Amino acid sequence: MTADIETLRRDLLAAVGDRGLLDPDDFSGRSCDPFRPVPILAPFVVRPATAAELSEVVRIAARHGMVIVTHGGLTGLAGGAFTRPDSIVVSTERMRAIEEIDETAQLAVVGAGVPIEELQNAVEGKGLFYPVDLGSKGSATLGGTIATNAGGNHVIRWGMTRQSILGIEAVLADGTVVNAMNRLIKNNSGYDLKHVLIGSEGTLGIVPRAVVRLVPRPDSQEVAFLAARSMEDVLALLVSARRLPALSAFEVMWQDYYRLMAESDTGRCPVAPEFPYYVLIETLGYDESGDRALFERFIEDVLERGLAADGVLATSDRQRRDLWHVREGSEVTAHAFGAIVSFDVSVELDQVSAFVEDAYRNLRERFENVRGVTLGHLGDNNIHLGINIGATTGQRTIEIEEAVFDALLPYGGAITPGHGVGPLKRGFLRPHKDASEIAMMRRIKQALDPDNRLNPGVLL
Repeated sequence: MTADIETLRRDLLAAVGDRGLLDPDDFSGRSCDPFRPVPILAPFVVRPATAAELSEVVRIAARHGMVIVTHGGLTGLAGGAFTRPDSIVVSTERMRAIEEIDETAQLAVVGAGVPIEELQNAVEGKGLFYPVDLGSKGSATLGGTIATNAGGNHVIRWGMTRQSILGIEAVLADGTVVNAMNRLIKNNSGYDLKHVLIGSEGTLGIVPRAVVRLVPRPDSQEVAFLAARSMEDVLALLVSARRLPALSAFEVMWQDYYRLMAESDTGRCPVAPEFPYYVLIETLGYDESGDRALFERFIEDVLERGLAADGVLATSDRQRRDLWHVREGSEVTAHAFGAIVSFDVSVELDQVSAFVEDAYRNLRERFENVRGVTLGHLGDNNIHLGINIGATTGQRTIEIEEAVFDALLPYGGAITPGHGVGPLKRGFLRPHKDASEIAMMRRIKQALDPDNRLNPGVLL
């Protein structure tokens, strides 16, 4: 770590000005984790407003022997925002411009610090929609979702963040500004550099802004909440639902999760909590009457075939919001469990049930009191577990993670589909990746950041 903090301060002030530099007294209330107080250990939080300012900050960090940790909306769950004394925090919070919304090309040029919900609200008035939709969209920023290739509720329809990015601007570890602000849907002129950076968790470069792809704002929304007697019926429901052209979400809740919601006195009980599985199905389309007719025929068909044991079809905007409210009940879980270890994993569909059983078997073999909730975006292989083992949950987080990831290993699943690896999951990455993949990742990191200056300790 540099011994001359005052010289570092002077250089950073020259690069970003008074508004762009925060001292420890200014960020004492900030946390590096969304759910618990994790203090910033860095001497400065730097808030560049442009790629040019960011480039100079990166060069200053190199001269002073400092590493850089990037902060976006601070909603990540893998510790990617954790700092150390020899780090400078680069916050994207002043990169808040929505520079352009092109209605004809259906794209926007957006700063990395713009929250997803703010972007969605801005394009809505133009009849457009940014389809990456997250529970944390009020805080999660475009840059953060690019860094982690975030997914959300509508992956089954519009894909991960990667599918919604046309071009990016990036600042590399030596301060080089890369202008890859592609605006074309088809462009195969050499390497597609954005795909090297998307999902790299800030370890290869920092993205100040991007060109995002938009879609027409949907005019219709249909939502149903169904109960199922078996995982076989759930998967058959999914196969049938995929025939709906406007299918946008297929959310599955195990009974452990749904019973907690239904008995929470929060109005989250559309059907009786007596079945093993519950499914929320949504379509977002552009033909209100046609979409409604298709959806009703789908519901009639699955009921006739016995794939749904019970269910509710929303008939108003309020009912649609209420059904989604059942799926989005994290505050109920937090109130009931207190400390919780969250998992976000992916498994092939025909192995989901077996993996979940193995995970809970591993947990109960190792811990006396295990409480859990199970749910996920099953349409895109994504399963969430929330685990509590009592008063020692926080202290034994690594042991809990070992139990679940040990169960995942034989199934070849992914330890993090959308929240990033970060320092908290880095130790589990190697067994779940082929050695050749790890080697290639290291070669890319060495080529672009040979001094390990950007987000060290993340991924590799």
